[in-house]
Amino acid sequence: MKHAIMVIGYGENAGVLQETINVLDDSDIDFYIHWDKRWPLPKLTSQYSKVKLVGKRIAVKWGSFTQVEAEKHLMQVVGSSYDYIHLISAMDMPLMTATYFKRYFTNDVYVGFSDPEGFEYRLEGYYPNHVDFRKHRLTFKLYRLFNRFFKVNRLKDNTGFCVHKGPQWFSIKGKYSLELLNSDLSMFEHSCFPDEEYVQSILGRFDTGDYSEDDNAQAARYIDWHRGGPYVFTDKDIPELKQLVNTDYAFARKVKDSKIIELVYNTMSN
Repeated sequence: MKHAIMVIGYGENAGVLQETINVLDDSDIDFYIHWDKRWPLPKLTSQYSKVKLVGKRIAVKWGSFTQVEAEKHLMQVVGSSYDYIHLISAMDMPLMTATYFKRYFTNDVYVGFSDPEGFEYRLEGYYPNHVDFRKHRLTFKLYRLFNRFFKVNRLKDNTGFCVHKGPQWFSIKGKYSLELLNSDLSMFEHSCFPDEEYVQSILGRFDTGDYSEDDNAQAARYIDWHRGGPYVFTDKDIPELKQLVNTDYAFARKVKDSKIIELVYNTMSN
């Protein structure tokens, strides 16, 4: 089976991504990378995988519709020829060798779902499309107050639309990317944090309603929100990460030091 790994990244250092490519370097695993336009394109190499830096680049603003735009463009470039597509960030590391990775995926979707109750406001209200809400928290609060005061509810005229929520990162069969691309995205425009509702709402039929504490595990991701927001793994976590290799987690997040990946895999081979 053929796999396309879509990457959203930024910054001047792509060392973690390069190590991820090194681990998963395989003729059946290709990489498609959107690198934020505010940063120079990284130089990445592989022996077997195709590595493509997409040409249309945007400035991705945290919590805004630009995150959905970047995902959508990656899927457009990837097309429909892959058996599975995966979305990761440039600060994710693989927790599977290439051989195990290719054997592991059999389900239709690996998408995390969490209880959406209390989060409908994200799509009900009106928010600017290109504001980084992490850097402009006051702007976010003002828009929330505005929406409450004027009782803005963009969902009331979309009675057939059901909000579903979960983590941004996913793995799905390639055929579902066409469904994501062909869906009406108007409800996600001018919303806040739509990256956590976009895939889940369109593929809501896979939401069983049986929510667990770790919705990232449903997406085959190892992300620790108890020790950080999320926790950044360091060299002291190498024994922990080694124990998780070739289990039920495809990727771990976050990692900022590429040497961690080297040390996790230095005694392993495909």
